[in-house]
Amino acid sequence: MLTKDSIWQSSSCNWQSLFIRENFLSLGHTAWQGFIIQGQGIVVCHPDVEDTRSINWSLDLVEYKAHFLNELEVAVYLQLLNLQDREIALLIDKVHNYDPKTELLLLIKEDSSIYINLLQNMAISPAECFQQVQQRQSEFQLDRFTPRRNS
Repeated sequence: MLTKDSIWQSSSCNWQSLFIRENFLSLGHTAWQGFIIQGQGIVVCHPDVEDTRSINWSLDLVEYKAHFLNELEVAVYLQLLNLQDREIALLIDKVHNYDPKTELLLLIKEDSSIYINLLQNMAISPAECFQQVQQRQSEFQLDRFTPRRNS
């Protein structure tokens, strides 16, 4: 019997939800770490995905790079993506107004496609993701996926 996620796996347009599900704790960790160091912002994620239809999201490890952009960096980054001014203004407003204690703002960049997600009503808050990952660092190997900022 196919589960709902198995059905999604055959559709390349819904892979982002599966990617988020499988990497939620480390993405939440990046979001909270970024917030406590830099303030409001967005997690930008670049998955290394060639063919989303060939991935078994429950078994395959999909490498990615994730980093946090603060409010000031977001506008410049979005302009580099050639988004329209109206889209940039809407996203900057969302960055300014989301609640980092209970929500996670995520931009997934894959080739020329951009997916923006505001995760709300999560079972685990970004702060709790941060704590869990800190307690289990060896399981996550964050150095491999998340570049560190130099002070």
